[in-house]
Amino acid sequence: MRKFLLIILIIFSVICPVKADVYGHSQNLEIISKQIPKPENIKCKFKQEKYIKNIQKPVVSGGDFEFVKGKGVYFTTTYPIYSKTDYTNKNYRQINDIINAISSKKYSKIEKEFNFYYEEKKSGWILGMKPKRNSKTAEFISSITVSGKDYIQKIETAQTNGNKTVLWFTK
Repeated sequence: MRKFLLIILIIFSVICPVKADVYGHSQNLEIISKQIPKPENIKCKFKQEKYIKNIQKPVVSGGDFEFVKGKGVYFTTTYPIYSKTDYTNKNYRQINDIINAISSKKYSKIEKEFNFYYEEKKSGWILGMKPKRNSKTAEFISSITVSGKDYIQKIETAQTNGNKTVLWFTK
């Protein structure tokens, strides 16, 4: 029995560091904001994969992305079908509020909704956001993970219903 417990202890001591992720590194948003690049106007390509619970293959789409500071975010999907979506002051107000809070570095609105985590690696930085328990966001979102180096390269959103969306941005 002791040998069995020792083996289990050794296995977990090896596995746990490998499983550790950004959500093991709680951090104050004021400190995080100094580490990640300040969002500026940008135009780039995006690729999106939506993982829907109980469907084996992700739904893949992509196209053009634009962020205009103070105005919002614009997605022009070029495949598999053409469509335009904008997160501006008029449309999707909650998402636009989060984007504007980050780009202007005025965090009070999002600090009420999320707990923040941050990790820096050789390959870049990772920002994790988990909704606070009693927040409205917690009803729909499990976590948001943003990573990049000189600019945001990936955003992953996990929803409480088991669905997940991954966005990649390339210049």
